[in-house]
Amino acid sequence: MAAPCGREIARQIAKALGISRHTVAKYANLTEVPRYQRRKPAEPLVLTPEFQLEIERRLAENETLPRKQRWTGRTIYEELVALGYQGSEPSVRRHIAKVRKAKSKQAAFLPLAHDPGDSIEFDWGEAVVYLDGVELTAQILCVRLRWSGMPVVIAYPNQRQEAMFDGIRRALELLGGVPRRMTSDNLKQAVKRILEGRNREEQDAFLSFRTHYLIDSNFCNPASGHEKGSVENLVGLAQRYIVGPRREAKTWEELNAILWQRCLEYARRIPQGSTQSILERWEQEQKFLRPLPARPFDCCKVALVTSSKTACVTFETCRYSVPVRYANQSLQVRAYWDRIDIYAGQEKIATHPRCYERNREIFDLDHYLELLQEKPRALDQAKPFRTAQLPAVYHRFRAEMQVRNRHDREFIQILMLHRSYPVSQVTAALEHALAQHTICYAAVRQWLEAQAGTGSPTPLTGPGELANIRVQQPPLSVYNRLLKGGVLH
Repeated sequence: MAAPCGREIARQIAKALGISRHTVAKYANLTEVPRYQRRKPAEPLVLTPEFQLEIERRLAENETLPRKQRWTGRTIYEELVALGYQGSEPSVRRHIAKVRKAKSKQAAFLPLAHDPGDSIEFDWGEAVVYLDGVELTAQILCVRLRWSGMPVVIAYPNQRQEAMFDGIRRALELLGGVPRRMTSDNLKQAVKRILEGRNREEQDAFLSFRTHYLIDSNFCNPASGHEKGSVENLVGLAQRYIVGPRREAKTWEELNAILWQRCLEYARRIPQGSTQSILERWEQEQKFLRPLPARPFDCCKVALVTSSKTACVTFETCRYSVPVRYANQSLQVRAYWDRIDIYAGQEKIATHPRCYERNREIFDLDHYLELLQEKPRALDQAKPFRTAQLPAVYHRFRAEMQVRNRHDREFIQILMLHRSYPVSQVTAALEHALAQHTICYAAVRQWLEAQAGTGSPTPLTGPGELANIRVQQPPLSVYNRLLKGGVLH
């Protein structure tokens, strides 16, 4: 026992601390650190063991219920309230989390081994990128060879089926061959219906895709992402490292070229438990992959459509133009992730960038030029002309033509030159013609033909240069010789 504290010392400590000297004496004589003790018994818990059992029973019942009709934290809380529970909803949710955490700790997993060329795994993820200065959320398709661990990451604007097909096709081409099977979740782009056990009713297009590459499908059990843990880890790796913060590019193609280089850089690493880098193991695994088919799968969605009297076809609420001679005809749309191709029989008659907005109109001015030749007065009101992104020089040239009382039919002829020359060359020809004050179709065409023939155009003579030319006029008496049957020399 500690020695008693002297009365004078106790007074000094009490005065310094501002407490009673009796409190100082009490703590000076303690033999252990004091602990808090309740003065009265604790109130009974609101979430009693009976309510806890009700929670655990409903969580166990979830294993047999459809995924969309399982017990949630909210519905369990409402059931407990009906049984007399008077506590809060957060208390219920905390106990649910505790039960689920304890269950996850009990799970054990087998270490697996794979043969070279046996399988790939793929899954989707999201990452923020900057495309041409615009921030957007890209959907990244992550593909990984299971034996070597070689990754491929490809970005798309969405997760549509045609984007998934294009991504797997590109991945197989980059990896250099086809494995025997591919493992994935039960994605709606691939699975129409989950049947008993491991059986699945696959989407017709997905079945056609994997038949083209002679590759088997292997779908995970529902809510069992650990069955493809390699690609699950790749999704996180892609977000943190391969894409990373503030990834910038001008186009999707440029972005995907950057991502592939990042995959190659990552593959130089030696993974834990291995003596070889991922690149070295990939080189070995390529020998076990089957060769790619002679032609790639056509990764598109096909739809039969009928063009309107305004020479447009409708696909997913958007209208795309076709040449006017194909108005009011049955046509075929092949929708790729980045473009729309339109066919009349086996002939491709139009191509447009794919639009994912709703109720938009996408016109190609070239499709309407023949009709505008017949109706040139409709040029100002024509939507294809109004929406065409023509360089400013075109509008300046047309304004100069109107000043000289030249008709729009001649300006439409200039627009038709795009069928033979790129826009950049026609733009340069218009600039040259404006500089020389030769505001006509013939002058523009002459400059283009001269450039194509010699590589250096022949200068056109403008009115200013013609005024400087002096022609010597003969005396009129010379012509009198003709009246007398003379000959001019």
